Amino acid sequence: MVVEMITFETNDISKWQIELEIMNSNSNYNLMSKNKNTIYFEDIQSEYEESKKLNTTRLLIKKNKSYIGLVDYCLNNSSDNTPWISLFVIHKQYQGAGNSLVAYEHIENLIRQEQKEKLRLAVHKENSRGIDFWSKLGFKKYKEVIFEDKPHLCLEKNF
Repeated sequence: MVVEMITFETNDISKWQIELEIMNSNSNYNLMSKNKNTIYFEDIQSEYEESKKLNTTRLLIKKNKSYIGLVDYCLNNSSDNTPWISLFVIHKQYQGAGNSLVAYEHIENLIRQEQKEKLRLAVHKENSRGIDFWSKLGFKKYKEVIFEDKPHLCLEKNF
């Protein structure tokens, strides 16, 4: 029996093509978040620059030797001193097989090890699949905001 492992690898600008492949497998998400089906190097570069400003940890999610997703999170968001997941995307071909759940559980455990008591994230209000996913994991809405001219639900989970 082969056990499939989910692991993480530091994501940096040298791996932009991997990130681009993952993001462009999710054209609906790109349309929702960037108003276009396909994103390009400049979009990835912009994300890296924002990530540096916000001091987020950027990780690629691997299953065995395949890159299946990416996650960006920070342990201490400057706006509320709370851990936040700012991006969590699984490659389209790896969705629906439990990979998102396993990857999320690893991230939650990393955050819990830092003695944090809650975790927050924002989901595009029109992203019903995302809202369903996070709700099943115990996240609850605590407010609604407009970010980059789009309505988002802010969700949190207490540990």
